[in-house]
Amino acid sequence: MENRIREWRKARGLTLKQLAERAGTSNQQISHLEKGRRRLSLEWMQRLAEALDCLPSDLLADSSQPRNERERALVELFRGLSEEQQEAFLKATLALAKPVTFSKKETS
Repeated sequence: MENRIREWRKARGLTLKQLAERAGTSNQQISHLEKGRRRLSLEWMQRLAEALDCLPSDLLADSSQPRNERERALVELFRGLSEEQQEAFLKATLALAKPVTFSKKETS
């Protein structure tokens, strides 16, 4: 099963050894968990989440979860908006995401 342990470890600036020390295990165990060679049990998820200061669910490879602090901030911002504001936000975001094209007339 894919996981995001390495991604979270790197985001926290930790080496395998440092994360292992925080989680009370060996760096080999962390490496095996990161690579999916060992099963990521609920107990391991809880230990690693505590060591990485994240939620256990953050360690699972789920594309619907925010992948970094900027994505998480956007999601939290969006959730805090009214329905009307969310609609305006989406429209503005879609407009920004469209490639800008200029006609010859506009660039002259």
